[in-house]
Amino acid sequence: MGVGEPTKRPGGRTAETTRRVNEAVVQLLLQGGIAGCTFAAVAERAGVERSTLYRRYEDRWMMMMDATIASVEGLTSDSSGSFATDLKAILSGGAETLSGPFGQVVLALAAALRGTPREFHIHRFWESRMEQIGPMFDAAIARGELPEDVNRAELFTFAVGPLYFRSFFAAQAVDEDWIDRIVALVCDRYCLSRSAGAGSGRGSIAAGRAQHRSSP
Repeated sequence: MGVGEPTKRPGGRTAETTRRVNEAVVQLLLQGGIAGCTFAAVAERAGVERSTLYRRYEDRWMMMMDATIASVEGLTSDSSGSFATDLKAILSGGAETLSGPFGQVVLALAAALRGTPREFHIHRFWESRMEQIGPMFDAAIARGELPEDVNRAELFTFAVGPLYFRSFFAAQAVDEDWIDRIVALVCDRYCLSRSAGAGSGRGSIAAGRAQHRSSP
């Protein structure tokens, strides 16, 4: 499932309304940015009454963040039997998102909320993201690749932080080789055994370490 295509869940009319609203929010954000994503515009695009939105959301920021959270639910990984492979899949999906227009929307939304009384919406996004990728950590711990007390938030920050910096501040492409190096560094720092890097893509963790150390 791609970003911008909110997950459709069972639940009858309520779930269908949620899907339409989320879809409308994402479309409006992509077309007109935050300024164009109003209750009136979303209601018209989704084919719902504005009163429906007023009942559901405290304000339009909550509505936009809910749609954003729903839109990245597909950026997870089915368990492959290797933490490195799972992490690489998630980072690859994230890199693809950041390189597209929706990545710009997410960054703009976070920037607009930062330092305001509504900043807690950013924390909601992060907490939901950690919940979405929780099964990856659970599986890695069960396989003995990660310690039970691993700091999940720290590890994921260590992994995804470079994607944001390289994409938005260095303005450089995030290719497969670069992601392999990030995965290798993460595994080198957090994993208990080299088995965590088996099948991670181009080379093992050892190869990733060697590449990193030989790079300028």
